[in-house]
Amino acid sequence: MHHVLCGVGTSAQYVVVHSHAGHTTNLPLDDLVETPAWLAFSRDGHELTAVEGGPARLLVPHLYLWKSLPWVSGMTLTVNDEPGTWERRGYHNYGDPWRQQRFQGD
Repeated sequence: MHHVLCGVGTSAQYVVVHSHAGHTTNLPLDDLVETPAWLAFSRDGHELTAVEGGPARLLVPHLYLWKSLPWVSGMTLTVNDEPGTWERRGYHNYGDPWRQQRFQGD
């Protein structure tokens, strides 16, 4: 994601990632630019299938899995942090597994 977002002139501090299934997830922009995160289109030289989260899948290995959104259809840069689908349903807004941030209040 560093190559996609690095150098983008914006005052936004957050990214809302959208999926073809209608789901979203929210991340601080720095988590996609400054730490390892990928927008994957293929695996082992083959395009991702729908079962694997294709045509594009966000991979954010330093956060819990609900942040690695499958079926990515787009991204919106935003100044305000807008909770995504799972965060609105009680999952932690950030989701750091090392801090055991699974649910709101953790």
